[in-house]
Amino acid sequence: MASTKSSQAVQADPSAPPVSADPAHRSVGVVGDRQRAVQAAERSVRLPGEDLSLNEMLRVMDVAREMRRNRVVAEEMFRRDEVRAELRDKLMRSAQIAGDQVTVAEIDAAIEQYFTNLHAYADPPGGFRRLVAHAWVWRNRIAAAGLALAATWGALWILFS
Repeated sequence: MASTKSSQAVQADPSAPPVSADPAHRSVGVVGDRQRAVQAAERSVRLPGEDLSLNEMLRVMDVAREMRRNRVVAEEMFRRDEVRAELRDKLMRSAQIAGDQVTVAEIDAAIEQYFTNLHAYADPPGGFRRLVAHAWVWRNRIAAAGLALAATWGALWILFS
């Protein structure tokens, strides 16, 4: 009875090979077990992104969509030589229409200066608007300094009056 229970317990696993008393079959069973262990180890290897949650997957898809949309803009940004040639042609045509006598070298120098200063930062000119903008940015610190001055003036008033 005990041998039937043990053989039934072994046979309960459908992926396990049938148990045999023959030594030749036992060696095949060991090889099969090794193959199953290797397959299980291969299945345990996860690819990056395989365990992403729904929110993470949606973020990845949003990034991919934006990359597709901005591909044309990026390609135009990296076509500097073509952009310069198109700009040179347009400037030459507009100079001819306006009747200006300019050379290709002058136009190339103007284009070079334009692209050199294209992304250069320059402080805005001073004035009342700039003062108001700085005051707005520093409003919390200005308010704290005003409150500190008022508190100090009030404390001195109470102490010396």
